[in-house]
Amino acid sequence: MAYKDMREFLARLESLGQLKRVATPLKAGRGDNELQALMRHLATTNGPGLILENLEDYNTPSIPVIFNPFGTRERTALTLETHDPLEAKHKHTAILTDRARWHEPNIVDRSQAPCKDVVIQSKDISLDKQLPHLWLGKEGSSYITGGVVVTRDPETGARNVGWYRMTQLWECLHPTGGSYSEERQKKQLSVFAFWNPPMNHIGLHLAKAAAMGKPLEIAIACQCDPAVHVAAGTAVPFGLDEFAFAGGLRGSPVDLVKCESVDLEVPATAEFVIEGVFNLPVQEETIGWHSNSVGYYDKLQIFPVFDVTAITHRKDPLWYATIEMMPPFDHNYLALLPVEGELLSDLQRKIPEVNDVVVTPNMTYIVQLKVDGATKPHPEFGKFVLHAVWGAAGRWGRTAKLVIVVGPDVDPYDLTAVEWAIGSRVQPWSDTIINRSGQAMVLDPSAVKGPQGFPMTSEQMGIDATIKIPERFTDFAEVSQADPADVAKIAEKLRDVLG
Repeated sequence: MAYKDMREFLARLESLGQLKRVATPLKAGRGDNELQALMRHLATTNGPGLILENLEDYNTPSIPVIFNPFGTRERTALTLETHDPLEAKHKHTAILTDRARWHEPNIVDRSQAPCKDVVIQSKDISLDKQLPHLWLGKEGSSYITGGVVVTRDPETGARNVGWYRMTQLWECLHPTGGSYSEERQKKQLSVFAFWNPPMNHIGLHLAKAAAMGKPLEIAIACQCDPAVHVAAGTAVPFGLDEFAFAGGLRGSPVDLVKCESVDLEVPATAEFVIEGVFNLPVQEETIGWHSNSVGYYDKLQIFPVFDVTAITHRKDPLWYATIEMMPPFDHNYLALLPVEGELLSDLQRKIPEVNDVVVTPNMTYIVQLKVDGATKPHPEFGKFVLHAVWGAAGRWGRTAKLVIVVGPDVDPYDLTAVEWAIGSRVQPWSDTIINRSGQAMVLDPSAVKGPQGFPMTSEQMGIDATIKIPERFTDFAEVSQADPADVAKIAEKLRDVLG
């Protein structure tokens, strides 16, 4: 049964012993905080999700903070109502490719929308008091990390829903020694919209609006039903509605409600909703430091800002906070599930021999085939698959910096097994492809950066770790490995001895 909201998902985690409430005081101030260290500890121990109830140097102490709810592949699978990560991926893939299973969202009256419990109009906006601020690591800003962002194409009216990060300017350290006026700190936010040139869907909307001489409205729904977050993190084809895809994932329509100050709709059960407008000419702001998903601090980036025109929230709301850093970290696996599902669905439509796609926390793409050696459909099949990854639909495959193709006897979740396949089935010159004209993953610190502080092009490497029959051999040495069924039997036989 679909989760009604984030609270039902948290209750499910708590019932499974996967969510704990923490009353211990924890520091959350700028330059003196403990939350990055806590995130690392939880990531290295497969620790539970937390509700942090006693944060110091935190401007809204009555609002508990959700921390690490998505920190394992198993908890990520639970967002799609299964315990099995592979089953969750297959569900995501099947629904993404079958629009007959999508459900158009349902518009409800504001009386049925908990996100309207408290309404703050434009004249009363003061972001220093009305949005939670807490800091992690050396980040210069308190970032909004749980926001599902809604905009409309100014030309077609088609809705886009993405999961983007927002920068709060309140008490933000300017990365070049400048400052933000008090008025801007209290009234404006910056959003990670790559718009000049456009590199994501909100960026396309903003670029179109600027070219047409029109303002662009925006709404951010914070802490929604997790299926909405999964859908928002998926590269659904431009022009299609992620809320409809979310309805497919949850098996029923997403309830939406009209916003107060902009002509947009948001999930009715969100914890917070922030409404705003990008006015013309589009204003940009320099922000930093920002800790990114590759594991480095971005010292300086330039992003557009918008005026906040209304805030609504639930009674006794919850907030979500995380930090991206050297992987893994919370929402790492939740972010990877759509990447894996998107690429798997595209490859399997064209290449039925593809069995699975696994993307590691460090963004290494591993494609597992159902065939290998003499059963491959043609010579150099592994290289054919490598090119298919870089030519896949969606936004992720084309940015894959390192891709490895393995056969069915290599567990793609086991990096030791993948390393074994590379070491015993790959000749470095003959079995690799170097692509010098790939699209960059925008946070890669090793690629040359453009004027907005992020790279656009990157070199890429593909490794064909399949058995080279018929390319090089007519037969290949038999693998020496215990049968998994026999391993399970011996483990059961010695369970009392080995524990």
